[in-house]
Amino acid sequence: MKRTIILFTAVFGLVFSAAAFDKKDARFTQKDVDNFYEVMTLLAPDRERPVSELVIKVAKHFLGTPYVAGTLEQEPERLTVNTRETDCILFVEMCLAMSLTAKEAEPTFEKYVDNLRQLRYRNGKVDGYTSRIHYTSEWIIQGELRGIFREVSRECGGSPLDQRFFFMSTHPASYKQLKDNPVNVEKIKAVEQNLDSWNYWYIPKEDLPKCIRNIKTGDIIGFNSATPGLDIAHVAYAYWEGDTLTFIHASYTDKKVVINKTPLVPYTNGIKSHNGLRVIRLK
Repeated sequence: MKRTIILFTAVFGLVFSAAAFDKKDARFTQKDVDNFYEVMTLLAPDRERPVSELVIKVAKHFLGTPYVAGTLEQEPERLTVNTRETDCILFVEMCLAMSLTAKEAEPTFEKYVDNLRQLRYRNGKVDGYTSRIHYTSEWIIQGELRGIFREVSRECGGSPLDQRFFFMSTHPASYKQLKDNPVNVEKIKAVEQNLDSWNYWYIPKEDLPKCIRNIKTGDIIGFNSATPGLDIAHVAYAYWEGDTLTFIHASYTDKKVVINKTPLVPYTNGIKSHNGLRVIRLK
């Protein structure tokens, strides 16, 4: 048995049993299991600390993890657990789900898988491609309704955002599960129409310098997309290094998880595809 699992067993008296887990419900490898228990050992002394602190500890643990896009785009649709490679939203999900699991009375791998499912799928139910949450705004709404976090864009100094959703349903050829599948397109369109009925706030680029002091380490940062019909183009964890606000993320440019070298304000101002930020605070 791996040393990391032995350490975790010594702390909590728990061990993962592959025989007790229905792998038909999720894709994962033994390395994912080992990585999970290594993180549980890391978090064990701090599991009573706020989730906002735990996510940063997890995020730093995974620095250097390769950036790989499209790891969820496998068929048939099934929950994919991947701690070996990640993209931006999967990195945020992984750190959050591990932190939530660490605070459980029995923080098992099975519970981690369930926490991922509850974050990634509508109402926590896997029922084909359209049951997965594709727009980050819906991901935020569901997390708020579950009491995991709340959006604080408005109280951080934000402005009303006229956000509309239509990119996926009007660009089905960009998604293999939507291409030549009008039934799925209609399901996505129904999701978009529901999202159109909500109110949204964001911090415009030009207001960011006067608002950054309201952003805290551990907040989830959503970089709002300037592309019509899309909402959030990138996500990360806010991170203060002394008096400088930067962020930890799975970087497409660096091809790995990094603490961003460019601070948040100049980074945001330098990306034409981003028009501002949304801020989500963990509870």
